[in-house]
Amino acid sequence: MAKERSSNRSGGRFRRGGQSEEIPVREGDGPMSEDDDEESEDEDFSVSDEGEDDDVTQFVDSDVEEEDLLEVDVGEKTFENSLDGESHLDKVYKNGKLVGEMLYGEIKLEPWMIFSSKEHFLEVLRDFCIQEGFALTPDKHDSKRFTARCYQEQCNWRIHASMLMDGVSWAIKSVTGEHKLCGRLDSNPMVSSEWLCKKLMEDIKSNPDYPVEGLQERCRVMFRIEVKLRLLYKVRNMAKELIHGGFSESYGLLPAYAEMIKRTNPGSYALVTWTKEIVGATPHFKSCFFSFACMIKGFFEGCRPIIGIDGAHLSGTYKGQMLTVIAIDGNNEIFPIAYGIVDGKTGDTWAYFFRCLRQMFRNFGVHREDWTFISDRMRGVDGAVYEVFPQATRRVCAQHLYSNCKQAGWYGTAFHKSFWVAANAYNPYVYNKAMEKIAKIDPKAVDYLSQVPEQWSRHKFEPHVVCDHNTTNFVESFNACTKPFRDMPVYTLMEEARSWCMKKIGSRFDKAVEMGPNQLTEYAAGVLEERSQQSRFCSVTVAGGGEYEVKEGAVKYPIKFDARTCGCGVWQISGIPCRHGLRVIYHQRLEATDFVSHYFKGQAYKLTYSEHIHPMPDPTQWPSFDLPIILPPPMKRASGRPPKLRKRGKHDPKRGKRNSTVRCGKCKEVGHNARTCRGGATAKQKKAAAAAAASGSAGAAAAGASGSAGAAAAGASGSAGAAGSGAAGSQQGGDQGASSSQQQRNASSVLDFVIYA
Repeated sequence: MAKERSSNRSGGRFRRGGQSEEIPVREGDGPMSEDDDEESEDEDFSVSDEGEDDDVTQFVDSDVEEEDLLEVDVGEKTFENSLDGESHLDKVYKNGKLVGEMLYGEIKLEPWMIFSSKEHFLEVLRDFCIQEGFALTPDKHDSKRFTARCYQEQCNWRIHASMLMDGVSWAIKSVTGEHKLCGRLDSNPMVSSEWLCKKLMEDIKSNPDYPVEGLQERCRVMFRIEVKLRLLYKVRNMAKELIHGGFSESYGLLPAYAEMIKRTNPGSYALVTWTKEIVGATPHFKSCFFSFACMIKGFFEGCRPIIGIDGAHLSGTYKGQMLTVIAIDGNNEIFPIAYGIVDGKTGDTWAYFFRCLRQMFRNFGVHREDWTFISDRMRGVDGAVYEVFPQATRRVCAQHLYSNCKQAGWYGTAFHKSFWVAANAYNPYVYNKAMEKIAKIDPKAVDYLSQVPEQWSRHKFEPHVVCDHNTTNFVESFNACTKPFRDMPVYTLMEEARSWCMKKIGSRFDKAVEMGPNQLTEYAAGVLEERSQQSRFCSVTVAGGGEYEVKEGAVKYPIKFDARTCGCGVWQISGIPCRHGLRVIYHQRLEATDFVSHYFKGQAYKLTYSEHIHPMPDPTQWPSFDLPIILPPPMKRASGRPPKLRKRGKHDPKRGKRNSTVRCGKCKEVGHNARTCRGGATAKQKKAAAAAAASGSAGAAAAGASGSAGAAAAGASGSAGAAGSGAAGSQQGGDQGASSSQQQRNASSVLDFVIYA
């Protein structure tokens, strides 16, 4: 009998008991087209009619009965159900090769490789084409078959695959030809953004700000392909959205997120506000404010009454400002109080934020209003602070004030040194001396600094605050921690901020358990040890009535021991005894730790971290809330590419580089470091400082020159009476003059010592 081939893909003609029967056509590869001949590649198997015992043992197991094969029920038509060892289809395709996960670079395509679905087949085929460096031109591509060839016309490589009889799985029926006449493609059109996103997902997940240039080089090394930077920008954004969710969807999670904070952390203050432009319309996000119960309680019970406030720009799709409220614990570490998001740093948004802060205080039964707020000179902050807290005290960041001075034209080595001497002065004497030096540079600078309404010099700080911070570095530190997440969706940003706070407070919670009530924190112990070493060079004289006089060099400092004050001003402002106070304490054989403020001891530290932030589940485990799904705020898109980085001022240091003002650790001069120090300012620096001091203003310079000439003439040719008086003056007057000059020199040396010690 002539050899006969089946004309269907899911059945075949075979002999059973000497009779030829035909398996009905199942849903598989669909009807045959006119192009399909007798040698069709879609045949699942072919059988010869020669011989009574010529069974189809090559592809069909001998144990399979015809009726069983006809009556097989595929069910839901899932690949796993069809290949679970129970279906007869497992035996039908037992000679095929099931394809699982295939590593890129090791992919090989062969006939009768069986895939779990069409998507799986196309995914492996794309990987293979990019791996081998060629592209495809499809000839047939429908729901039941796929035929394609190399896109180079002179190449004879061809592949054909189709759906199997289970209606789910696919198999390669033939792979013919070789790539002999086509070269490797560097820019492969089969490389799509989705494919790149999948392959580069782990790299972007480990570093969300992975440079696109680095991704481009990684594609060259790993996949041997060239990818345009424009495509990689898109891929990176796609990966971020898959990792952290969409920007628009994240706003809809915030109301439920606030409720989850209240449930998991009872006593917390979480508020999300939204607005409706039209009645019945979907609301839009306006602002949010979050503070956990352990933060509020820890601030009231163990932190000093100073609050740092600042804002940072959001650089995601929807702009805005992240406002933060930070305190300082007894170990001089940042302690977050609250954070939130508003649409901008304006007077109204700051007033909203401070009202939330005051309401949060009142919920805990705290009605105090004489807090000390420190920030930079942001617009609208002063009015909002005094509107909500009328009795508050305002400090301004000295670093931002110095930047304002630079913008006004007052900068240089001499001004920089004198400004920071005045800012760090603990007593009026040192402050006035520094301002006198600034006046020689430009009197207008003194007028400007004197008219600053906020406190910026340490000698004006209130002793009850027990904090000598005159910068907002501790607030900027928290902003730096959230910077990598400020271009992400708001829910991800809030979660990262919560996670950071939870880890920090959790580690300090465990640390506080082991501290003794009177044990000093690491910061206070370090400061006390340093000042104890400095106190060795001081001598004490008892004045009686709890008062002492401590002499350091040629300068004497009065100390009121019971009031815990010193003439240098360090003890009462910082809360830790200065070197002069320590000299008295050691003279009286007392314990120095007893005179340190309670804010720096274990009892206050324990109260600060008496509780911690409780963990929260992810959104997939949240219960349902009867809350609206809010939309993001209206877009305020400016022309051009949205900026990601802050615009730096004229005198701001360049990004990625340290400040140009370097201070030597040996001589305390600026402009060089300890490694290149030559025992003080160089000749070039002294010349520049002298030129800056001499060129303060034309009028001041002229007046100074005239005054110097007059003084020189008076000194050289004074009247005879004055000369006689000077010659016949008493020895006592000469001694007093010499003593006065010596005191001035000593005061100048002590000035530098106080500032740089």
